[in-house]
Amino acid sequence: MEWFILALLASTLWAVAILVDKFVLTHHIKDAFSYQIFLTITLIPPVLVLFIFSSFRISPLFYLTILVIGMILGVAFVLYNKALLVEEVSRVTPLFYLSPLFVLLLSSLFLAESLSTKEYLGIGLMVFSAISVSIRRTEHKSISLSPALFMILFLDFILAGKDVIAKFFFYYMDFWSYLFWFILGNIVGRPFLLLLPGIRRKFVADMKSLSSRICLLCFINSSIVCAGYVLYFNAVSLTYVSLVSAILSTQPFLVLLVATVLAVFYPYSLNERIERKGVIIKLIAVVMILIGSYLIVS
Repeated sequence: MEWFILALLASTLWAVAILVDKFVLTHHIKDAFSYQIFLTITLIPPVLVLFIFSSFRISPLFYLTILVIGMILGVAFVLYNKALLVEEVSRVTPLFYLSPLFVLLLSSLFLAESLSTKEYLGIGLMVFSAISVSIRRTEHKSISLSPALFMILFLDFILAGKDVIAKFFFYYMDFWSYLFWFILGNIVGRPFLLLLPGIRRKFVADMKSLSSRICLLCFINSSIVCAGYVLYFNAVSLTYVSLVSAILSTQPFLVLLVATVLAVFYPYSLNERIERKGVIIKLIAVVMILIGSYLIVS
């Protein structure tokens, strides 16, 4: 069950990274584009480390394809930052678990992966919990979907495609090399956003007011994210990608726990609500996610 441990560790690291992202976006860099561009700089040390472990033994076309995928996802993650700006972190995180549905579909079509009935049921529970936690009442007490849902839904599809393509490439290359070109694509793609005058002006203004302490925090956070990628892609190289992507559903439990504790002791750190009904709904969603995880790995 090595792949499960690797995926679980990746989930834990990314849970920490999400909370840091929410904190920085809430209090320091309040523009999604500025934050995403700044993260380009913080990814340089990790990509240099990945270069040491990479090999260059296959066609350059493979590397170019991975580079383009990294560029697309690097820009698309602006949607994730925007979602954190308009929604609570414990609601945004479970929305990522619609991606196993896309991974399941794409891996069945292109990788011929087939799961058991129990595993399909487990993934279904996770998807249902992600939808339920995104539903909330408006000021007029009517039901509406979180504005973050549609942002993350599109990002989920891109993430699913990235995972399925990665699994295909692992038949020809090691995950270290894939990850190097993928992260390099993130670095290459995001600066193109500076070609837009409005984004460039806001980025310059945000960087002038950024303290060295927050810069250091972001550098550490990017290293945590990349370490999670190493663990995650290692797990993908060992088993079905549809199973590994579903195991990340344990992440909301940690995010919810830490975010709720911070909301009690530091109520303005993440702007997280702790009303009784909201917490109960989130806890029910987390329980469904954990049950789904059990069905998958048992």
